Amino acid sequence: MNNTFSRVSTRTFASVTLALSLSATAFPQAQMSAAKSGRADSHAPIGVMGDHLHRGGEYMLSVRHMTMSMEGHRQGENSLTSHEVFAAGFSSAATRMDMDMSMVGFMYAPSDSVTLMLMTNYLEMDMDMVMNPHADMGGMHDDHGGHGMDMSHSTSGWGDTSLTALVKGWEYGKQKMHWNLGLSAPTGSVAEMMHASFQPYGMQLGSGTWDAKVGATYSGLGEGFGWGAQVLGTIRLEDEGESGFGRSDALDASVWGSWLVDASWSLSGRLKYSAEGPLDGHYNGPHAHSAPPHFQANYGGDILEAIVGLNYLWTDGALRGHRLALEYGQPIYQQLNGVGMNREDTLTLGWQYAW
Repeated sequence: MNNTFSRVSTRTFASVTLALSLSATAFPQAQMSAAKSGRADSHAPIGVMGDHLHRGGEYMLSVRHMTMSMEGHRQGENSLTSHEVFAAGFSSAATRMDMDMSMVGFMYAPSDSVTLMLMTNYLEMDMDMVMNPHADMGGMHDDHGGHGMDMSHSTSGWGDTSLTALVKGWEYGKQKMHWNLGLSAPTGSVAEMMHASFQPYGMQLGSGTWDAKVGATYSGLGEGFGWGAQVLGTIRLEDEGESGFGRSDALDASVWGSWLVDASWSLSGRLKYSAEGPLDGHYNGPHAHSAPPHFQANYGGDILEAIVGLNYLWTDGALRGHRLALEYGQPIYQQLNGVGMNREDTLTLGWQYAW
């Protein structure tokens, strides 16, 4: 946990501080027209996207930074040491992977019944590998155009971009439901290379395909507490991207509860379930076949995470209406496909402001 918190770097907090400072000066009139009252838990936990609609004519800007760590390998439900990975026939093993994702979101409501949400992200990923000292690199696991040595892989750049319509379903008292109808464009690179060889599949910056993202979100508020649920499916509209591979369809589902400390503070708890199949297709250029991340069958699986969160809403002063939120989660169950990378923890920090 300490490693993850240390990786939420100074620039992350600086970007949130800058967003607060700029918005305080750029939207002076908007501050006066922002919601006169509100609850810290009137939004879902910060890791839930597309959780609420706005009134017609309203806008919202959000900035999030998520950092996720993976360490070692897992086969199904069982963790593996590097020696066990070597014994399974691999000539190298991934020891650690860190991903930092900075997300920017913009929402606009043309009416009370529809809110449009545009999101994009910038990714930075690092993966460390260790070689089997007894491996025969002349065998079946030779690099295809790569280099047989201990190494670190790094990629960075813009990821995919999505446009989603949040469409009102029903509302009864303080309970409501809406539909999430989105389309993701393959703006993230799937051709990241190192030494003229494709990086491991998981180091690419996007899915490489046009994807539909559809689902539903339900939420409710009580006296001092709130609750909600969201189910989202990702449907790949193409079999493969320009590099020859494609990701499987995916399912994400969350349930959460929130508790008000006072008008400004709230705590949250969330369970998140994610499921995705292995990769389809195959790189159409030079690539390695030495470590589990080089093989399509070793991606995806079922993961259940327990997540705790904290939300703060400014209710007066120059920052009235601004929100800061934090979530930290760890997996409590992992059933991975093939020999996948073991998920360690995830930390998300975010800022939101509507006017």
